[in-house]
Amino acid sequence: MSRAMDRIRREAMEQYGEAPANPTEALDHVLAVFADAPDDRIVLEATNNIYGPGVRTGLTMGDLRALRVKLA
Repeated sequence: MSRAMDRIRREAMEQYGEAPANPTEALDHVLAVFADAPDDRIVLEATNNIYGPGVRTGLTMGDLRALRVKLA
């Protein structure tokens, strides 16, 4: 691996910590990485246009944030 990639990896690990080891840590990791994302950003799309033109279902950043609060 190049020195530049080593530096990028090291900086990312310093910013985001170790790799998540369980689902709760994984959720915390996603929320940290996308901390600046708006609540309406879809992060997991389940369907698109099935329920009508332009209707998308799935989970948004706001949904993930709300789930984290409930888990606390």
